[in-house]
Amino acid sequence: MNRLVLASLTAAMMAAPLMADESFGGIGVTIYQVREGVHVVEVIPGTPAAETKLQAGDVITAVDGVSLAGKTIDESKDLLRGTVNKPLEVTYKSEGEVCSTVIRRAQMTVKDLDGKSVQAWYGDKQEFNSQELETYASASQSDKQLVAVLQNGSVVNKEASVKANGLNGIYVEKAKEFEPKVQTKNVVRNGDVLLRGFTRKAVSYSVKTPGKTIVTILNADGEQVAKIVNEGATAGVNTVAWNAENIPSGRYMVSIDHNGSVSGTIAALK
Repeated sequence: MNRLVLASLTAAMMAAPLMADESFGGIGVTIYQVREGVHVVEVIPGTPAAETKLQAGDVITAVDGVSLAGKTIDESKDLLRGTVNKPLEVTYKSEGEVCSTVIRRAQMTVKDLDGKSVQAWYGDKQEFNSQELETYASASQSDKQLVAVLQNGSVVNKEASVKANGLNGIYVEKAKEFEPKVQTKNVVRNGDVLLRGFTRKAVSYSVKTPGKTIVTILNADGEQVAKIVNEGATAGVNTVAWNAENIPSGRYMVSIDHNGSVSGTIAALK
């Protein structure tokens, strides 16, 4: 693996050495660049990415419809990181299948944990488990929630005992700071739910099974501009009406919740 990156964490920084006291909008993965996109090394617990089915070994191939194939790691990380609370559509390959999910970036902070301070705090101990490291890291951060401790760019395993060098605490703002979130616990495989049309008068989409659908439309700042409920969606193409007469032209996130599974697509309103 060349050039592991702590990313969004979004794709925030080159891996070695990690920067101290770095804050940014991210989703919570570590990555490195491959030919067709970026390979996910780890999904950081407690981050927006951990609420999806994105997992280690997946390859992110596009962000908001922009392909990551052939890009540099810096170009890929710039697409992944961005405005806090703003949703992005991530397309990725997982176990041979193409998937997509919508994730809201969270405010994330990476803080260096000074090895000597950690040792002194515990009475000059030499090795520590992840719980001890997390207890130390959380002690002075009342406004942030510690989600993981990394050593040299990798999450410290719960069962591991490590020396207090090369450590970073990974924090997110308390949940109230970046709610509400797009629900992304269940990812829809591409083809299960597809956006078919997006105009100022109607939204058309297809589903493979009947049930309830909720269409949520968000603007570029992540603000909800419309929510349309269809209690009786049928298998095949469905069309729901809405009035966008006074809504500005531009790119919008169209999120479709079908029987509890969420799919999201960026669409242009003309």
